[in-house]
Amino acid sequence: MTYNKAYFQELIIEQIAGTISEEESRLLNEAIQNDPQVKQLWDEMQQKLSSDKAQGFFDNIDENKAWDKIETEIKQVRPINTRRIQITKWLSMAALLCIAFTAGYYWRKMPVNETVAAKRDIKAPAIELRMANGQHIDLSDTSKKMINVPFAHLKKGANGLSYQLDNNKTAEWSTLVIPSKLNYRIVLSDGTEVWLNSVSSLRFPFAFSGKTREVYLTGEAFFKVAKNAARPFIVHTDQTDVRVLGTEFNVNTYQTDKTVTSLVEGSVSTSGQDKRKMLLQPGYQAVYTPVTGFTSQPFDSAVELAWMNDIYYFHDTKLHDISDVLLRWFDVKVVFDDPAKADEAFSGAIQKNKPVDVFIQNIKASAGVTAVLREGVLHIR
Repeated sequence: MTYNKAYFQELIIEQIAGTISEEESRLLNEAIQNDPQVKQLWDEMQQKLSSDKAQGFFDNIDENKAWDKIETEIKQVRPINTRRIQITKWLSMAALLCIAFTAGYYWRKMPVNETVAAKRDIKAPAIELRMANGQHIDLSDTSKKMINVPFAHLKKGANGLSYQLDNNKTAEWSTLVIPSKLNYRIVLSDGTEVWLNSVSSLRFPFAFSGKTREVYLTGEAFFKVAKNAARPFIVHTDQTDVRVLGTEFNVNTYQTDKTVTSLVEGSVSTSGQDKRKMLLQPGYQAVYTPVTGFTSQPFDSAVELAWMNDIYYFHDTKLHDISDVLLRWFDVKVVFDDPAKADEAFSGAIQKNKPVDVFIQNIKASAGVTAVLREGVLHIR
């Protein structure tokens, strides 16, 4: 396993501050004992953070001010529970400290050609609403806050899209398409809120009719479903159907051979192509594959739903799987010039609102790989 330097810097800060979880403390202690690089990092950071200068920083830090600074840069933040708020808040402060230790080094060492490549003037991808009549509406265009269509008034705001219907019985269907690099929120006619991750789409009717409320998802989305016991809400994916009355849950279909449904609160019934079903309890996720059917396992919402805060956490994850995130979040294709590197495992985090060069420098520093970004393609060997 290869250790990510920035990831363990955060763990060390949390260990010294006394805010680390039991599992992460165990992971850190094992790494200190077994990996000379992590041991050296522990000794160096412990000395730095125990110095009079560092102690003065901790004593005088305004936690709320630091959090406010980070919070203004996070898009579409959706606190799920108290624990998630606490973890996110601490990690934001820890990130500030890690940046203080490492940012200067990384940016001074970054080759000029990579920096220039990252800053090329490329047309930004657009969020589109594809109407049934063939019309495509660019929701990324900030020049128009209101858009009128024959049966509704669309309102674009900082929090995403909402709409008001002229005819509540309209059966018009549309598809909301989110490209790479972006995410988006929409409020449906029944008040249900949907947050869509990058490279995702949601097909929905402008008004729900009949005895059910049904939508179709590709990619990943978090749903906060408006309660209506008389009309179940159903999310269709290629492999599963998720049926709820009113609850909060996440559905991830990025992997072609696996669908993961993670329940935050309420209850969820999910069924597969083979008609097998599973009833979920809060704090558990249903993992479905056509071969094995359903399995249930607990999950940490602070990690599973971190994408809503533009963060992706990975633990002992193969670089090949991480490369899929780079493509979705940065529109960067990864080519493994040395195929063996694709199976190397990493632990750490990716932040969407940071340049991809930060991640590249991290894996180069911690894994000893050669990584070069050229014309939107990351070559690893």
